[in-house]
Amino acid sequence: MLIQRLIEHTENSGQDKTPRYYRNRTVRWAIMLGRDGKISLISRADADNKAGSSLPTPYLTRTSGVAAMLLVDTLEYVFAIAKDDTDKAQAGAERRNDAYLALLKAWKDASADPVADLVWETFEAERHLDLLTGLPDDAKSSDVVAIMVEGEWAHVRPSAVSFWAQIARDRKSSGNDGLCLVCGQVNALLKTIPEMVKSTLIPVGLDAAGRPKRGRDAALISVNTAAQGRTGTIQLANTPICEECGGSAMAALNDLLSNSRHRRRGDDNVLIWWLREPADFDIQIIDAPHLKDVERLLREVQEGQPGTLVEHNAFYALTLSANQSRVVVRDWLDVPLPEIKRRFAAWFLDHASTDRWSDGVKYVPLWQMVGASGRWSRARKMYQPGSAAHGLERDLLRAALHGTSLPPSLVPQLLHRIRNDHHIDLPRVAMLRLALTRPPYKENVMPGLNETATDPPYVWGRLFALLEAIQRRALPEANATIRDRYFGLAMTQPAATMRLLRTNANGHLKKLIGKEATRPAGRALDGRLASISLLIDHESGLPAHLDTRGQVQFILGYDHQRAFDMAAARAAKAAKNTLDTVDA
Repeated sequence: MLIQRLIEHTENSGQDKTPRYYRNRTVRWAIMLGRDGKISLISRADADNKAGSSLPTPYLTRTSGVAAMLLVDTLEYVFAIAKDDTDKAQAGAERRNDAYLALLKAWKDASADPVADLVWETFEAERHLDLLTGLPDDAKSSDVVAIMVEGEWAHVRPSAVSFWAQIARDRKSSGNDGLCLVCGQVNALLKTIPEMVKSTLIPVGLDAAGRPKRGRDAALISVNTAAQGRTGTIQLANTPICEECGGSAMAALNDLLSNSRHRRRGDDNVLIWWLREPADFDIQIIDAPHLKDVERLLREVQEGQPGTLVEHNAFYALTLSANQSRVVVRDWLDVPLPEIKRRFAAWFLDHASTDRWSDGVKYVPLWQMVGASGRWSRARKMYQPGSAAHGLERDLLRAALHGTSLPPSLVPQLLHRIRNDHHIDLPRVAMLRLALTRPPYKENVMPGLNETATDPPYVWGRLFALLEAIQRRALPEANATIRDRYFGLAMTQPAATMRLLRTNANGHLKKLIGKEATRPAGRALDGRLASISLLIDHESGLPAHLDTRGQVQFILGYDHQRAFDMAAARAAKAAKNTLDTVDA
């Protein structure tokens, strides 16, 4: 099914594609050949591309031994430049050069292309060796060189493209005909998948310094030992795929992986997605949830007008990682487009939360949620790079795409972080709300303050926020707030913490009410403290200990109350400014 969908993408995309068995490679040198026999060597490096610039060139993965590419190859293959000064390296370079020359002659013999004749005549006469004097000392045997004839790259001529396709089929073919599992037709079957996924296209993680690691070219299907194959058979003997299907599928896969509009790269995985038919939908909304875009999606799903959701279209998503030289399929999704829109709408509705610093409900980018699972650095005012929960990005993306719950480990990990650093912000609150709105809890949690909620942990969170505000108003110069000193204790032992902080608050309120300048504020805070306290059953009171769910509710109540109070303060300030403007 996966390979079929990739082939359909190739057929339906309608875009100009790189020829099959061609791959973009960085070409450092160009042999300039004229029809009059003149030949020269130029460097394709410049200030922006010091290693040369990228071109689509003939390419098949070299699994072992000697395997030349048509026209475009390394200096070792084209000029027999060895990797080092040893006799073994020089002998290897000469074997590779012989294979390169044999391929040029085969191209010339198989076509009636005058350019093929000219190129072969030049190399047969060894006139290309005169160019070696123009190579700098720092030229490497691995530098790639291409051939241009009268301003045209020789490797993109129709004769070269068709000849290279035949070479690829010959190298990768099993030599047998059979029933292809993909198209259901009897065709020439492949021995191995004709192309591998380029090493740079699938992330393989970060090193200790937070830099991306370097991967390897990886095969989508690899059975190269008897232990891996059914009944001890290797290669594609038990997975019959014809050349047409295998080539088309890998061309589509590499194209999608190279297209920034259709991929989402993580630290150690990459997601690619596409639609059966073009439509106005982009999963990048999950990382850039602009308010107008999210609201449009929500309206489209909630209104559900006939024709609004195109029922016959389909959404496909493939999540890949790499293990050495093998591709690992982490997830495959094939659902109607309306269904994925409903799941994305649910994702935004389930995590939407109010923010202390601005009005209205906010939607959080997924990448910010991932970062918020890490350690908060007070000194740097940021999350420590590389400290995010391992695998969380992939888990959150799966939850959004499948409409499922979050990983069970997330909430305990997040609560542990908050107990240690006492830092609560929008991304962390959004993840906690998302956890409560989905299984196993499936609670109806408001995105902002619920002034009628009587759940003791939630009310306790509101009270803690108010107690902190009272302390801040009474002791504006205090170096440490009650959150700095007691938040971890308050998360787990509300009854004991409340008795201690309530006693301190009484003293703060007495101080505020005793001064004329702060008396109105003191009375207002005292009244709010009393009204919120009424929401707690005075017979049972606050629980002695909070479980995981209770700790989440406490944090939500605390954050919702702070966001509500700051929104009220902004509104009061705006009203005062308006009044002052009118009076003036």
